[in-house]
Amino acid sequence: MNTKFLIGGVVIVAVGLLIYGGLSRSNVPTNNAASIHNNVSSGSDRNNLAPDFTLQKLTGGTISLSEFRGKKPVVVDFWASWCPNCRRDMPKLNIFYEKYKNKVEVIGVNLQEGKSTVKDFIASRGISFQIALDPSGQASNAFGIQYTNTHFLIDKAGNLVRTIPGDISEADIESLIKADDVSNTQSSLPDEKPCKIASAKGVQDGEQTGVCKNSS
Repeated sequence: MNTKFLIGGVVIVAVGLLIYGGLSRSNVPTNNAASIHNNVSSGSDRNNLAPDFTLQKLTGGTISLSEFRGKKPVVVDFWASWCPNCRRDMPKLNIFYEKYKNKVEVIGVNLQEGKSTVKDFIASRGISFQIALDPSGQASNAFGIQYTNTHFLIDKAGNLVRTIPGDISEADIESLIKADDVSNTQSSLPDEKPCKIASAKGVQDGEQTGVCKNSS
């Protein structure tokens, strides 16, 4: 009798473990937003193409992140009118935008609020950078947004450079611009090719060896 009870107990425990294992696996997130969020939250994300989006603009028409690729670096700011940190941060971001708008684009993505609410808030704060509406959470899901007042710095090639949870500073904007300036300088350097190895006589005459700039 005791043996039967023992065997029965083992079977019950085994079945319970199988059920628990199945439930645990079913709770593991498998969507793309989760994996994108893991990438973009690491702080520095060179050579990591930012997820694209196409959203309605507050002023009409649509805006896509990819339309600035090859043209300007971009700051994407996810915000909401009810967020006290956004109310503090957005006017400062607008000052930076007005100062650097020839070198960097700013897109403020509103998190699922009505158009009239967004319009009133933008007008009251005098915001001049572009505002995109995300009523279905398309962009926020793609970027794995968990908190308002989150900024993403994206270089001119469309790569995610940095994630800033919280207020953005002028130094953050300048670092994005400087990184783009360095990239442009490197890409504009003339092609180089190895010089012909100098002969013994050439060395005596002061002939140089090393790397020659392509004169063509």
